Amino acid sequence: MSNFPNSVLALAATLERGWASYREQGVFDIFVEFTLSLNGLTEQLHRLQLPGLVRACQELENTALSFYGERDTHPISLDQAVAIERKLSVILSELRRHETPAIQARRVLDNSEGKAAETWNKPRRVVLVSRAGHPWSTSLSEQLGFFGFKPESIRWEEQPTDDEPPLAIIFIPDVEGRAYPPAAITAIIALRTRFPTSYFYCLSVPSNLQSIVLLQRAGADACVPVGNKVSDVLSRILDLVDMHEQEMYRVLIVEDSATAVAHIRRSLTQHGIDSKAINDPRLLLEVASEYRPDAILMDMYMPFCTGVEVTSALRQIPEYQSLPVIYLSSENDIVQQVEALRLGGDQFLTKPVNPIILASVVKTKIERYREMLYSGQHDSLTGLFNHSTSKLQVERMLNAAQAGGQLVVAMIDIDRFKVINDTYGHPVGDQVIRSLAWLLRGRLRNTDLVGRYGGEEFLIALPDIDPEHAVRLIDQIRLDFGQLPHAHAQGTLRVTFSCGVAALPDYLTTSTLIEAADDALLDAKRSGRNRIVLNRPTSGSD
Repeated sequence: MSNFPNSVLALAATLERGWASYREQGVFDIFVEFTLSLNGLTEQLHRLQLPGLVRACQELENTALSFYGERDTHPISLDQAVAIERKLSVILSELRRHETPAIQARRVLDNSEGKAAETWNKPRRVVLVSRAGHPWSTSLSEQLGFFGFKPESIRWEEQPTDDEPPLAIIFIPDVEGRAYPPAAITAIIALRTRFPTSYFYCLSVPSNLQSIVLLQRAGADACVPVGNKVSDVLSRILDLVDMHEQEMYRVLIVEDSATAVAHIRRSLTQHGIDSKAINDPRLLLEVASEYRPDAILMDMYMPFCTGVEVTSALRQIPEYQSLPVIYLSSENDIVQQVEALRLGGDQFLTKPVNPIILASVVKTKIERYREMLYSGQHDSLTGLFNHSTSKLQVERMLNAAQAGGQLVVAMIDIDRFKVINDTYGHPVGDQVIRSLAWLLRGRLRNTDLVGRYGGEEFLIALPDIDPEHAVRLIDQIRLDFGQLPHAHAQGTLRVTFSCGVAALPDYLTTSTLIEAADDALLDAKRSGRNRIVLNRPTSGSD
């Protein structure tokens, strides 16, 4: 479980303790707490793109809700408790087993010889179901193996030999674009019954509602349309496992009632949301600057001023113009509610607020807010920082470097990329870009910058490393990238990249560092491609 965000770990532990407490005491309120924890865990897993686990949690949640009843119906019967425990055991076991695969551990950059220690995380099994010798199965197996997965190919009439649930099962039909035959549907149902938490992909599904619905009923999580080739499937699997530690959601509560604050904070905590409360709205700007909330829960009526007045003032500050503000009040006058929203609020909830509804509204607002911020800073294809944000990050890294500090900047460009697009199509070209992005993220440190500078060009920045060491590191990535198989419908292809490098103290500003790295990249291209050039300035350069 160590690769899951802390909020998921906390919710899973709370869920397990809550059920143990309920079995011991049989108290209705504890059963309610258990269900709230389960709802919060479901939401967290959904954000982490783990639909198999989400489905298992939803089924358990539905089972628990069916046993809600009244207070005098608790404790529930032994049969009902066993039904819950059986499903809970599957979820907890899968959470403990689930690890994020990586193509390679982060490299150790402080080795005096410049040789990075390399280890591989435990491979994650992916089962491919197809007829014998299907070219898609061969291509996917080759590329999945490179990225640290453990592909296993079986035929439609076979079952995997290992009982451990695979991360994903990919179904490849015999004939592209036709409805899956009854035997295939039966095979999918059998595997779904055996592996309830695995992710199921059905490839080459015809674009008609009947085919999609039948496959979904059988257990498919994703129906990949006909025409979407192997590169798209690989992209989805990389998305599935590309989990990062997300910052816990932060909510600032502006409320003068201690009772209301306790109720709100308890509800948010159950769903893995951090919170901070103030009872004086005059402290809002100071606390918000320090706490950096993702949303504000604002009481409508407080000493000194109203929530609407506070929100109107908050909107005058550019940094907070888009920050979600959710009003909490016993106000039932629709006119007043509409006016409050018109003057800067995003949502109006009437007290007392159902804790599940409160948490759902908060999470929805925060997700949209973070998505807005993310989309403005990141490239949509790779998830890396975009051009402008990459330059800004280099500027920050340069400012953070102490006198005599080290910072290396490199520009990377995929060789002959236009030929790839023209020969194999843009989806394959996109996958080549994504594969390099994923390789760079996997090989570099969390403190390093990896950005998509534009098209097939990447910008990376490495602090606290000398230029020669950085060149050796990037050169190893270059060699490995050249061996990476990029899948397409007819097989696989291999691609190379060229790189230019510049560093402090040879170049002292962001613009000169990037320009020098770009000049070195051009030299690498002119010299035959698939190589790295370090830009050392001539006497008199800055």
